[in-house]
Amino acid sequence: MTSEVVLMNRSAVAMAADSAVTISGANYLKTYQSVDKLFPLIDGQPVAVMIYNNAEIMSIPWETVISLYREQAAGRSFDTLEGYAQDFMGFLSGNPELFPADHQDTEFFKHIAVVFTILAQDFDYQVEKFKEAKAGRVRDHVNSIFEFVVDQLLGDYDKNIDDSPRGELDCFPQGMAEQIRRRYKTEINDLIDSLLASLKQEHPTLTVSDTIRGRLIDIAVFSVTRDAFFEHYTGVVFAGFGKQDKFPSMRSYLTSSVVLGLLKCRQDRAADMKADTGPVVQPFAQDRMIRTFLTGMDAYLRHFMFGETLKLSVNLATDLIGRAPGLSDEQRQTLWQDYSENNLGHALREFFGAIDHYQHMVHTLPIYRAIQTLPKKELGETAASLIKLNSFQQKVMNSIETVGGPIDVAVITRNGGLEWRKEKPEM
Repeated sequence: MTSEVVLMNRSAVAMAADSAVTISGANYLKTYQSVDKLFPLIDGQPVAVMIYNNAEIMSIPWETVISLYREQAAGRSFDTLEGYAQDFMGFLSGNPELFPADHQDTEFFKHIAVVFTILAQDFDYQVEKFKEAKAGRVRDHVNSIFEFVVDQLLGDYDKNIDDSPRGELDCFPQGMAEQIRRRYKTEINDLIDSLLASLKQEHPTLTVSDTIRGRLIDIAVFSVTRDAFFEHYTGVVFAGFGKQDKFPSMRSYLTSSVVLGLLKCRQDRAADMKADTGPVVQPFAQDRMIRTFLTGMDAYLRHFMFGETLKLSVNLATDLIGRAPGLSDEQRQTLWQDYSENNLGHALREFFGAIDHYQHMVHTLPIYRAIQTLPKKELGETAASLIKLNSFQQKVMNSIETVGGPIDVAVITRNGGLEWRKEKPEM
């Protein structure tokens, strides 16, 4: 894992990234603290790029990919930061020398294998839950359990958490899903056969209808084309100045793999400094302590407070309504229903709205005011300090130190260009 941050005011942008990486397996867990995650995009240009979450794309280290792009793009410049980002993304798509067709086929096979492995693990989990519930013999219900798991995963690709439809990614042309179905029909069916054969070793009574098999094919296709990044994606963050940019900008993308010559990606976040806007503080990956510092309250504590406040309010209202004299059970029920649907929700919104306002005025706003006026040197130091907060938290707590090592800092100004420095970790 990692911790990274982008700070921008009207004169400069600072990017900071730790250098820790954790490698895990069935019987081992190892952390290294010497990994580069922050790089110049093009030599001589005021733009940098940093990566998080996955150090490779299509089994090729990102450091190698960025180096190859830098060589290919030498001497090139663009009017806007958006232009730099799009040119880099274009370098990844339609690049058979970097990702040959047979390599894309292999990585697609591996991608779908991972998706089906996750499905198999969820199936095992649901079987264990069924056993614990003692709801009957597993062999009599194994088909229903498997159908439930398939429908759950397909539902995740169909809809977002808020139940809105999950659309196709804009990076792909219309008809991409159908192209994948035709091109990889044999590979997908082979993987489905392998999945079912593996599950039947432990559950011989498992049978799968053509309908469920069709849903498994949909899952394989949608795992590529839908706006979902459940796989091992990489976050790619660009920041700096284009030739025509008066103020700095930032763009971040989620990227996965190249399929049929096209990169699966989506712009994740964007920010452009303007003459009348405040500073930008944008953390990436592990950001708990950074957000706590900015708001004055840990997000998990806030969620806990909300739950406890709701519980207290419900208990108080229930007790008062229950003690009120002269009311019938029907009247008490009507009074409680009216209170819970109207007064309680309004009171909680007002209470937490007041907390949010206080946090913003007392903690967040003064920090943002300071960042707005920081010179470039202090802006870089502040970015590094925010990364150190996450690192320090892990040092003093009983947890794996997935954030740490030297901190790379890039400070970019329009006149001075890109300046680098490395900060040693806190002892």
